[in-house]
Amino acid sequence: MRRWRLRSRRDFSLIWGMWLAILCLVSVAVAQRQTSTARPRRTPPTRMSAIQLPEPATSSEVSFEQAVLEQRRVRTPGNERLDLAKIGQLAWATQGAMPPSVTATLTPAQAQVVSEPPLRAYFLLPDGLFAYEPTDHTLQPVNEDDVRAGAAGAMLKQAVVPVGGCQIVVAACTRDFTSRYGTRARTVMALQAGKVSQNLQLQAATLGLAFVGIDAVEGPDLRTVVRIPRNYEPLCAAIIGYPAGQAPPTAVQPITTTQAGRRALLVVPPMAFQDEELFATKRALELAGVQVAIASARMGPLVGMLGGTAQADMLLNQASVDSYDAVVFIGGTGALDYQNNPTVQNLARQASSRGKVVAAIGTAPSILAAAGVMRSVRCTAYLSERDRMTRAGAAYTGNPAEKDGHIITATGALAAPRFTQAILEGLGEPSR
Repeated sequence: MRRWRLRSRRDFSLIWGMWLAILCLVSVAVAQRQTSTARPRRTPPTRMSAIQLPEPATSSEVSFEQAVLEQRRVRTPGNERLDLAKIGQLAWATQGAMPPSVTATLTPAQAQVVSEPPLRAYFLLPDGLFAYEPTDHTLQPVNEDDVRAGAAGAMLKQAVVPVGGCQIVVAACTRDFTSRYGTRARTVMALQAGKVSQNLQLQAATLGLAFVGIDAVEGPDLRTVVRIPRNYEPLCAAIIGYPAGQAPPTAVQPITTTQAGRRALLVVPPMAFQDEELFATKRALELAGVQVAIASARMGPLVGMLGGTAQADMLLNQASVDSYDAVVFIGGTGALDYQNNPTVQNLARQASSRGKVVAAIGTAPSILAAAGVMRSVRCTAYLSERDRMTRAGAAYTGNPAEKDGHIITATGALAAPRFTQAILEGLGEPSR
């Protein structure tokens, strides 16, 4: 009997130990499940990166009065992709953020106001969902899904809806507004959203884009498609694109037949050239019948600021100015390395002294200033280059594009159509 009791205790201990092990396994599984559900529902794929937008223009040929009239036109947005210059201009309009070259001069108190906007703008593009960061003028990736069709349906409640080249959802953090404005938070949120929507509509009008505004956004319906943060409430949205049935402006048309057979040399940095400046200029010249060659400090693939690539046809020291009718300097942060490059400066001097068309865009006009060919020349450039241009004796205007004799300059990607138009005009003029 005693021996039987001892065996029973052992059996009891074994059974009790098994139950404890099972309970531990169940607890671990529950904890893992709770941890997994606490994670964000979606994370941006690691291969997605932030998009650096071109510096926004702060002037245009369209007056405020014209923009007000233009915004009243009812047009359906097409679905064609918008270029980065237009997206960057729309992003800037949501906050009225100052260019990076200007924010660098702000006091700490001013910088804090600029860096903490009360509203956030989310951009729905063919490449995915992005959040706009006004401090560095970038689009930060949220996810890579193209949800424009689903979002448009959720916002407009119609079977057939325009998708647009991009959609913008403006959202606010209710908690932040409540802590700042108390019981007036909802009123202030609505007023702020209204101002942003109006800015977007006016900016779209100046860019020649069709605009559909959605003021009564149903937050829960939109959230099922657009995964914006839980603490942000959608307030208004817009669907924007080139007018349906109207071909996007890909390039300017040839001005005269004298441009056919002309040759242009594009001087491009090996790294960090401005993608839109190069590709838009090259495409427009080629469509006009101009033969284009690319020269750089090294052969092989050249990599742009936004990840675009181009191929160099020759080294800078192999380029002969006499073989070309125009020498065009492409900007970007990499172009700043060319300012003190003797070979690049010599190309600029030779082209200018021989009456060739000399053109520079974005940061590249500073190359011409360093070469000493800009004295008393009416010009423009990326805003950060203004002081360099004036120190070189140039008359800086800040206009999108300038043509003074055979020297042509432009502010950046947004002014590329006017820049190439001026180059084609110069190529169509009688030889000097």
